[in-house]
Parts: sequence; structure tokens; C-alpha cells
Amino acid sequence: MLEINPPLVVLTAIVFLGLIAILNSLLYKPMLKFIDERNASIKADEESVSQNANDLGAYEAQIQSIIADARSEANKIKQEAIDAAKNAAADEISSKKTALEAEYTQFLNALNAQKDELKASLLVKLPELKTALNGKLSRI
Repeated sequence: MLEINPPLVVLTAIVFLGLIAILNSLLYKPMLKFIDERNASIKADEESVSQNANDLGAYEAQIQSIIADARSEANKIKQEAIDAAKNAAADEISSKKTALEAEYTQFLNALNAQKDELKASLLVKLPELKTALNGKLSRI
């Protein structure tokens, strides 16, 4: 059956404990140190990302403020241009209206002058017309 050999059991225990001591110093401690450093690096990166996200929020608010100011300025410039165009159009309309009123006044004056000339010529020819009309009426 099974025989237990005490020197082999002791030798196996010594080899096992020695192997654990050697592996602990050569493998486990450097591996744990690497894992701890990696975890610290990950934590630092997460904090950096969190800080960048906070900075990004502040920059985004600043960008929105700049965009709002730019839109306001653009609307102001646009409104000023529209007002200037309206004023220029109103000035042009008023000058054109003044010119047309002057032309209309000249036309009315010319028409009144023609009317007066026509009246004068009719008054000069009125005796001839009366005699011609009386002559025609007497024939009837």
C-alpha cells in the first residue's frame, strides 16, 4: 500500500516553501507593484478626464456667450443697414416726390397759360363767331 517516507515529505515541504519564497520575491511582488502603479495611473487619468470635462463645460459656456454676442452684433449691424437703406429710400422718395410736384406745378402753370391764351383767342374771335352763328340761325 502506501508508504509515507518522512524525509521526502520534509524535502517536499522545504522545496514548496522555498519555491513560494522565490516566486514571492521574483514574481508576485513585482506583479502587485505593477498592478498598483497601473491602478494609480488609471485613477490619475480619470481625474484628468474629469478636470478636462469641467474645463470643457466652462469653455462651452464661453463659446455660447461669444456666439450670442456675435449674433447680437450681427443683428445690430443688420438693423443699422436696414435703417440706413430705409432712410436712403425715404430721402430718394421725398426728392422724387418734390421733383414730381415741381413738374406738376409747371404743368398746371403751362395749362393755365394755355387756357388763358385760348380764352384770349376766343375773345378775339368771339365777334366773328357771333355773326356766323346769327347768320346760320337766321337761315333756319
